[in-house]
Amino acid sequence: MKETWNTVRWMGAPRKSLGGILMLCTFFIPGGTAVRAQDEKSESKARAVIAASIEAMGGEVYLNVNQVVSHGRYFAFRKGRKAFARFHDWTEYDPVKWRFQRGKGKHQNVQIFNLELGKAWTLEGKDYVEDIPEEVVQDFRRSSKKDIDIILRKRLNEEGMNLYYYAPDDVSGTGDVEAVEFLDSTNDSLVVFFDTKTHLPVKTETHHTDGVGVRHKQEQEFSNWHVIQGVNTPLRHDRYVDGEIASQRFIEELTYNPTIPKEYFEEPVVSEDD
Repeated sequence: MKETWNTVRWMGAPRKSLGGILMLCTFFIPGGTAVRAQDEKSESKARAVIAASIEAMGGEVYLNVNQVVSHGRYFAFRKGRKAFARFHDWTEYDPVKWRFQRGKGKHQNVQIFNLELGKAWTLEGKDYVEDIPEEVVQDFRRSSKKDIDIILRKRLNEEGMNLYYYAPDDVSGTGDVEAVEFLDSTNDSLVVFFDTKTHLPVKTETHHTDGVGVRHKQEQEFSNWHVIQGVNTPLRHDRYVDGEIASQRFIEELTYNPTIPKEYFEEPVVSEDD
């Protein structure tokens, strides 16, 4: 699952993590969404861009993905420090279930979110399980709605979803990127930037307000695309918060629509034996 969905720990302290091209330029969408009127021409162009992107990523094969398993290398950055871990990711999209593991054995940290049950847990090492608070589960639920794959596969035709197109001239940068903003009925927004030549998404941008009322910009970039099981897949994900690098994920192996054991998304059962 994209890092848009991750809740990870840094040096033992819980923190929320949101998951391209290297940042050779700065993208900017002019104006605010609140004052924009829905424009039929803009929506028509936006839908054409989205359709081309879905086709570039595999068309119906891409749309029919519901399970993903991947593993690779994960780097987290905070206050000038860098942490590294091997990761494994198990994802189901409908209903949303997600298991993310860093490290292994007695050094592992596993986080499980099951939105079908409305519950989540953390497993530290092999024998310590803790419930994740309800407010974090609800935050995860809200964040998952802005995951690019959820948007494209499940929410594109949702009632109240408005689409706005931005041409390359409207997006400051190199001129080879166009953008579509997805604005839902709750006024929650996700902007996706697309390469005008390949039609692949190169970046997403969203905002969130933290517990003390400070608004933050979150960006996730996608790069190193490879076709896997008929799906064009980015194997590198770079996440930025307020313009600073926050994490990187390098996928080394990925499988679409495998059978994932049901218990992977349930409360971990630890053995009382040593």
